Amino acid sequence: MQWESYPPREYKGQIYGMKSASFEDYIDIPKRSGRVLEIALGSPSAPRQMLTQKGWSLRNPLEVTKNPWTYQQYIQQSKAEFTAAKHGYVVSYSGWFSERSACYLASGRPVLTQETGFSEWLRADAGILSFKTPEEAVAGIEEIDTRYELHCNAAREIAETYFDSNKVLTVLIDEALSSNG
Repeated sequence: MQWESYPPREYKGQIYGMKSASFEDYIDIPKRSGRVLEIALGSPSAPRQMLTQKGWSLRNPLEVTKNPWTYQQYIQQSKAEFTAAKHGYVVSYSGWFSERSACYLASGRPVLTQETGFSEWLRADAGILSFKTPEEAVAGIEEIDTRYELHCNAAREIAETYFDSNKVLTVLIDEALSSNG
């Protein structure tokens, strides 16, 4: 995760910020949930000391993303993904969904992610759970822990249904070719 990639933007009085703006509400999640949560954290501006004091375990993202195989191995060795979305995606309710989350799903790992509107096009009742509040995030962690096997199986099923390249690329190519005709 990049703490900050570029400055927040403002449009018609609405601020569209980075992940750091969304993450503030979830900074206490490790302590509130009683779980160890890890962040592969980039950005020199990230408050590493505060995060570790709040119970986060930090990893150097360059270690786990050296190549596709180390990245795949990192995801497959993870229990699940927890992520707050970039503030701009949350306030715009754009339907954004992370490609990293799709990798977790493909590896049969559940995803607990902040709602951005994606649940309007993507099933989010097992395998993927969304949250809008810290209380919902803690409840999501508990739900995944309680029914872990169900969520792992549902994660892989969602990846195959929504993100399989044989399905997705065919539709994209067909639409691209029909719009150029």
